[in-house]
Amino acid sequence: MFDLELYKPIPLEQTEALIRRITQNHPKRPKIETEIRNLNSGYHGEKKLRYFLGLIPDKKYHIFHGLRLPIGNTYFQIDALLLSPKLTLIIESKNYAGTLTIEKDQLIQEVNESKEVYDNQLAQAIRHKILLQYLLEKYQLPAAPVEVLAVMTRSSSIIKIAPGYHEAEKKILKVGNLLRKIEELEIRYTAERIDQKTIGKIKRLVLSKHTPLKIDVLRKFDIGIKEIIPGVCCPRCLHIPMQYRRQKWYCPVCELLSQDAYIEAINDHFLIIKNSITNRELREFLHIPSSRQATYFLNLKKLPSTGSNKGRIYYQPK
Repeated sequence: MFDLELYKPIPLEQTEALIRRITQNHPKRPKIETEIRNLNSGYHGEKKLRYFLGLIPDKKYHIFHGLRLPIGNTYFQIDALLLSPKLTLIIESKNYAGTLTIEKDQLIQEVNESKEVYDNQLAQAIRHKILLQYLLEKYQLPAAPVEVLAVMTRSSSIIKIAPGYHEAEKKILKVGNLLRKIEELEIRYTAERIDQKTIGKIKRLVLSKHTPLKIDVLRKFDIGIKEIIPGVCCPRCLHIPMQYRRQKWYCPVCELLSQDAYIEAINDHFLIIKNSITNRELREFLHIPSSRQATYFLNLKKLPSTGSNKGRIYYQPK
């Protein structure tokens, strides 16, 4: 069963929101577009992994997608964690194209005569295994034997493993072979090492510690807040701003009428600028003059808030 489902990564949502709200000729647009392509590629690979994990019988494992857990002053993120009484499995996935040469300390990607060097994905999975064990030990929780796999989700990629790197030969595979590999591990690990009560404790621990990554997207691309185009974005033609007329949002370009186009604008504010907003800030961002209208939209969203009257601050839902 999926105890933590796969969701679109927040940095991808932030970057998509950012590109909607900069000018077409903005000098950072090409860099942002490249980042969106890279993030979408990774997300597409995670969806492929999710598909194959979804084929596992429902009650066999507790499955957690994209767990991001604290360790000391930093975090580590596991693409997929499978938990059962007999086996704990950590899976790290990559959606790299081209020819992939995997050595002990690096992964070399070759595409159309260009070459990129990345961290060894298997070494990353092993590091996450150690960190997960540290976390469980800290809370005095035992675990079933922990295995790791590095999964390549792009079917067209070519994997070349350096001679003598036997561990990689056993633990790096294409996503289409994942279920067979899990079956092989299940043949090796037949004894139950932890009970369902302990699994429940581990589940509650990792879900309570899970902290999704959110970036400072303006700082990442060195963009000033004044460069962000405010207003409600037309969901049809992407024109900004729409105009609020007679309880509907009107696009002066394509003439679309919408009752809820403002929702994306509020979400964009949370994704790009900060995770809180006041009535005044909403009026400025949506281009509406009335504080009563702003209160109406904020109440429709049912946002958590603190304070009262003019001092009320609304927050992004968790």
